[in-house]
Amino acid sequence: MVVRRALVSSASCSHCHLALLNAFTSLSLRPLTRPRYTKPIIGVVGPRRTFVSSVFKQSDLARQQHLDDEFPEEEGILEAEENAEGDEAPETISSTPWYLQVEAPQRTSDPLLERQQIPELPPDPPPLLKPMLEHISIDLGLDDLTIFDLRKIDPPPALGAKLLMILGTARSEKHLHVSADRFCRWLKVTYKLSPYADGLLGRGELKLKLKRKARRARLLSNVGSSETSNADDGLRTGWICVNVGRIEDGRKDDQNAKEQEGYVGFGGESGGAKVVIQMLTEEKREELDLEDLWGKMLRRQVRKEERIAKGQEELMSVQGL
Repeated sequence: MVVRRALVSSASCSHCHLALLNAFTSLSLRPLTRPRYTKPIIGVVGPRRTFVSSVFKQSDLARQQHLDDEFPEEEGILEAEENAEGDEAPETISSTPWYLQVEAPQRTSDPLLERQQIPELPPDPPPLLKPMLEHISIDLGLDDLTIFDLRKIDPPPALGAKLLMILGTARSEKHLHVSADRFCRWLKVTYKLSPYADGLLGRGELKLKLKRKARRARLLSNVGSSETSNADDGLRTGWICVNVGRIEDGRKDDQNAKEQEGYVGFGGESGGAKVVIQMLTEEKREELDLEDLWGKMLRRQVRKEERIAKGQEELMSVQGL
């Protein structure tokens, strides 16, 4: 009884319990130890072997050999492509980060810029013609500039001999009058010229006509009627002709002397070239179509000169015989 109680009291402690069990099993069994916890290895998978039938392998090899026999050139092409890819130089990686890389802007045709381009100068232009075109296009803002060289037209136009005509389009009626007024002031101040503008309404004149029109409309509204007449009130002209006058011509003196020799009339032929600026609104320019009018005259003059030159050649050939 005493031994049993001692054994029971000693078994209450885990260490004593293990020592007691080891004492009984030391003769025939191995000593008991606590099991150690080992962490399982995750992600290690043994080699797998896929199931493939031997019949499929043999058929696949036979098909590949059959294709190689029929198309032997494809192997050479593939090898050449692989060699070419290997010979290519590796692409250089830019050190600039993507958010700092700026692509070059691509130039696209802008219709507004095309309208504002300055036309090419005619042969032997007057020295004043280029700054005049730059001022009209850049400072005044007229679009679709066109130059007509009418110096060789015979008989000369009604505006005068040795004429250079410039056409420009204004964007509105107000822009038309303001541009013509500023252009005349620029010529007077810069080059001491005396231009004359047909159809130009002065600064005070335009305001006065607008006040009269508003007063007339107010009186008619008080009576109970409205103004419905389409008569021209002189406010919307749509066309201003600025006559710059005579300026120094760019042609040589010997050409002017030859023209003086063939001159017939009273007095002498006026020297220099005459410049006229035709400023129109877009609607008025389409209505008048001055490009077609002066273009026909220039083509007619070219045909006339060709006939004269051909007649002179025939005459020289007859005289030579």
